[in-house]
Amino acid sequence: MPQETILTAAAARLARLPFWLFARRPFTPPKKALILKPCCVSQAMLATPLLAALHKTYPETRFDWAISDWARPAVAGNPRITELISVGPGGLGQSSWPAIQKFIKRLRQEQYDTCFIPSRSSLLAYVAWRAGIPQRIGLNVHGRGFAHTLTVKPEVTERHEALIYQTLALAAGADATTIAASGMEYYAPDIDRTAVTRRLIDDLDWLGDVPLVVIHPGGGKNPVRSNTQKQWPVERFVRLGNHLVRQYGAKILLIGDEGERPLTKQISGMMSASVADWAGRVKLGEVGALGEVADLYVGNDAGPTHIAAAVGCPTLAIFGPSDPAVSGPYATKGPVTALWHDVGKPFSWDDGASVAEAIKAADKLLTR
Repeated sequence: MPQETILTAAAARLARLPFWLFARRPFTPPKKALILKPCCVSQAMLATPLLAALHKTYPETRFDWAISDWARPAVAGNPRITELISVGPGGLGQSSWPAIQKFIKRLRQEQYDTCFIPSRSSLLAYVAWRAGIPQRIGLNVHGRGFAHTLTVKPEVTERHEALIYQTLALAAGADATTIAASGMEYYAPDIDRTAVTRRLIDDLDWLGDVPLVVIHPGGGKNPVRSNTQKQWPVERFVRLGNHLVRQYGAKILLIGDEGERPLTKQISGMMSASVADWAGRVKLGEVGALGEVADLYVGNDAGPTHIAAAVGCPTLAIFGPSDPAVSGPYATKGPVTALWHDVGKPFSWDDGASVAEAIKAADKLLTR
């Protein structure tokens, strides 16, 4: 399996010289372009503002997206995308060389004229080059963009991933106003909207008469890497949920995937009021549909939190070891509050976001 290492980065810097001398060319507006951003859900969501800015600038251009099966639901309903190209279950870094060569052959058959690579990856730079895509626009950090025909090096003062990705749109001719107006986008399928509406009525007897609060206590797991330290302690979710029920008469809905059912079961068992537990029964599309009708979403640094924020749901994002100034939801449709303490390493929730802080933030979001 190919992995990004210090050695591959050094090799990429050495390989850059012939591309720098012979492959540079002026930018030309694309006709058929590919977004090469395989993983993961939150990173794909943070790249949707780039797609939005490019599509607004070049509305006649066809845009496809190469993405992993894991992250596919994040962009599957986006009307700016014509076709999704599968890179396999996870990122390309987890694929075998034969699988990568097969993927390169698929891209070559599509005859793209432009590829946007919003990643610091020598492997993705290699893939776009070997696929014969003549115009390759991507990030070049520590030499990893060795094969790009138009390299973009973000300002050292720019930290947020979404804004770093947007530098590719700026290099491709998008104006600053268009870029500033382009936030994360998510489009819930109508079938999921219908299913969620029916289940909220049948399972929760919720008709919009009291606040609906969606809580996702999991996250931190994907095919590339896992970090369950991102999960706010269960007992803190319990205390926050109890407050929201007492103060607002809120309906609490717990969500998560099948592997997160032990977390939601603990929370539902410890809370003083009955709650609905849909863990293992909610698809990402339904998370988006829930976000469209919920009064508040509470979650960790995870893909579903970005989706809820993208559709405009008031969102309380609780961050642990990762900094929201780098990877927090980049939303323009609704309010987002990110709680985070810079506690250094090793990380411990003892010094992380407190229940009191979460209650204060949730109250503000619910009473806007």
